[in-house]
Amino acid sequence: MILQCRLVMLAVIASSFALVVAGQDVLPETDSGAGSFRCNPWKVQVFSANLSFAERSCLEFSQLASPSVLAGSAAMAGFSQWRNSPHMRKTDSDDLAIRFEHLYERRTARITGEFIAGYLHHEDPRFHPSGKQGVWRRTGAAFLSVIESPDENGKARIAFAPLAGSLGSGLTSMALYQRQNSIGYGLERSGLVYSHYLVRALYHEFSPDLWSIAPKFIRKYHTPDSN
Repeated sequence: MILQCRLVMLAVIASSFALVVAGQDVLPETDSGAGSFRCNPWKVQVFSANLSFAERSCLEFSQLASPSVLAGSAAMAGFSQWRNSPHMRKTDSDDLAIRFEHLYERRTARITGEFIAGYLHHEDPRFHPSGKQGVWRRTGAAFLSVIESPDENGKARIAFAPLAGSLGSGLTSMALYQRQNSIGYGLERSGLVYSHYLVRALYHEFSPDLWSIAPKFIRKYHTPDSN
């Protein structure tokens, strides 16, 4: 069973790299009759109104080919290797490679679950600023953006994509780690992944403010003295 799951994940990862790295038109454009769709996650994030299947695939699975995801997985694998958590029999470089593989498989399961649930439930995976004023109101709006998802009429409903992504990652962890393969461990890992969605929403809500502060900090401490 684990072997079949890994083969599916490898296929998803290979398709994701082909989608982003190959630089060719791999998915048909569903919104217009002419031409084809070239995957550009930034343009999909900014300019698309209603996501087509091709645009949603580009936005979701391009994460697997992101250098930041590769670097983050490598850093987390190194940290877990240093702590030997979760505990594994080996403690050499082979063990480090296995930890990296497990992290990437968990990310693949998370993104795949998020993609399927979001597509079937018609949820927009992109984050939209709340437009509210005040730190607490903006914080609450960021958290609600993970828990709720508006329908076609703008009414709030439960957001299934983060739940599916969290369960996909957590249950994959349960299947991969032979010494920690209980349902309780899988649900615990799912809860940690769900908190990742909350932190990410909070970051996106306040990131414009953080970036607006950064230039002032740089000018204050790194501007050469005038003579």
